Amino acid sequence: MSKFRKILGLALILVFAVVVAGCGAKTVAEVNGEKITQEQLDKRVNKMKLAYEQQGASFEGEQGKQMLEAIKKQTLDQMIDQLLIKQAAEKEGVAPSDAEVQKRFDEIKKRFKSEKEFEDALKNYNYTEEELKEYIAQQAMTDALFQKVTKDVKVTEEDMKKYYEERKDSFKEPEKIKARHILIKFDTANEKVGRKEEEAKKMAEELIAKLNNGADFAELAKEKSEDPGSKNDGGLLKDPMGSDYFARGVMVKEFDDAAFALKKGEITKKPVKTQFGYHIIKVEDKKPEKQKTYEEAKEQIKKDLPNTRKQEVFNKYIEGLKQKAKITNELTKNEPAASKLPQGHPPINENK
Repeated sequence: MSKFRKILGLALILVFAVVVAGCGAKTVAEVNGEKITQEQLDKRVNKMKLAYEQQGASFEGEQGKQMLEAIKKQTLDQMIDQLLIKQAAEKEGVAPSDAEVQKRFDEIKKRFKSEKEFEDALKNYNYTEEELKEYIAQQAMTDALFQKVTKDVKVTEEDMKKYYEERKDSFKEPEKIKARHILIKFDTANEKVGRKEEEAKKMAEELIAKLNNGADFAELAKEKSEDPGSKNDGGLLKDPMGSDYFARGVMVKEFDDAAFALKKGEITKKPVKTQFGYHIIKVEDKKPEKQKTYEEAKEQIKKDLPNTRKQEVFNKYIEGLKQKAKITNELTKNEPAASKLPQGHPPINENK
């Protein structure tokens, strides 16, 4: 699983690799005299399309066509922004050295167990080492320009208190529960276990009866649960960070609705059906929602607010570049609705 995340992480890095302007056929955009060609746009869109397909997106039918057109528009906008940043960085003299680019390249490469694993990841997403280095150079250039533009940004105690008051709800600890479950699967389109839904439900009901007669939940989960992720822990569920307590949204809605309705120590009276099968749920503990005080939130604000302010300043700087620049964009007139874009847009991520 960690290997998959590592390769996916590289894919998401590569998806946003900048295709530097050069010679080509049809021009789709121009920024202060520098051209972005149809060939360059198509190359990058194809890599974006592949990354979305890797995440399960489909481009079939009319909806898929609209989604692809939206990606083209969004991608060209990003290429225009990145070309503006490149021009500004060159003007400010903050282009990265070859040594810095190589250092970042080596750091990414070290995440892979072997040269072959790294090369396979590049090949899988149709990229070369040179294209990865181009991305790294662009990212280093952006980082350097960001630092120069935002170097004078300061945050005061008054700013921090105002930030807290304006976003007080975001500093609430949500209600959390500690829960165990027993999963009984049945045949679905994605998985065949040799058991019909009615049979799975009956098995779950029989297990509930045993629990009501005094059977130990954890021991029964170890014996009967078909969830490999929690079975050996007696059905104990964890959040993505490994905590024994989880908030709403970590599990699927049907599970959440049933689990958060239970009181401490209660077990579901009926099996809970989800896409995974039938669940028997026991809530062992509950933590109510809690509002953090300013003092409790202060360290997090001290960490987050400067970055937020710097990003605001940098975004304003980029908008200023756009207003001063001479830009043509052949796709602007055909801009699709933003709602057609796939949800969960892949992030730029240089981390593991």
